[in-house]
Amino acid sequence: MSKKYTHQALVDAVASDMDSKAASIAFKVPASTIRQQHREPTLSIRADRISYLNSDEESHFVSLMHLLPEYGFDATKNIVLQLAAEYFGSLEFTTQPGSKWLNSFVKRHFDDIIWKKQEKLERARAEAVTEQNPSGWFKTLKDVLIKHDLFDKPNQIFNADESGFSDKTKGQWVIVNSSCRHAFESNGGTGKDYRTAFICIAPGGQ
Repeated sequence: MSKKYTHQALVDAVASDMDSKAASIAFKVPASTIRQQHREPTLSIRADRISYLNSDEESHFVSLMHLLPEYGFDATKNIVLQLAAEYFGSLEFTTQPGSKWLNSFVKRHFDDIIWKKQEKLERARAEAVTEQNPSGWFKTLKDVLIKHDLFDKPNQIFNADESGFSDKTKGQWVIVNSSCRHAFESNGGTGKDYRTAFICIAPGGQ
């Protein structure tokens, strides 16, 4: 049976005196969903899904997802599901959260958390990347351009950059703050697993 059904249909199916099979046919809601609600009357009924946690409990778990990266932990699928299982246990739920629940949870809170694929970065660089570093670089650049009157002299400005490309390209999917643009995986290497390109160019095109 299709998983598309209205919120009211689910409410009516659960509240009816019919058995799950009859209610499934009458209200076009999966019988397993109706039986699950009967087994776990504390579940919150929502459109097209059942959420095991109420709003406050979900907000608490979202906050935990925000804290993990701040303390150096990657919020991978396995880690988050393990934490969710422990959280469910503390709330005395008998149901174990799985991949479908986790994906639905992230979708419900897309304003706060999202899935992001990690980019490889050796530990030395990962620890050096802070918000202050790029901001300080641009401030220094502006000061130099002003000091030497270079804003209208693109052929006298040269930018050299060294870029590293990791041999280990497979990154994990992790949950991060929705405002996060990049998720870096610190692989603990020395940089020897990288191929390096050194490029120098001027705004004038040289």
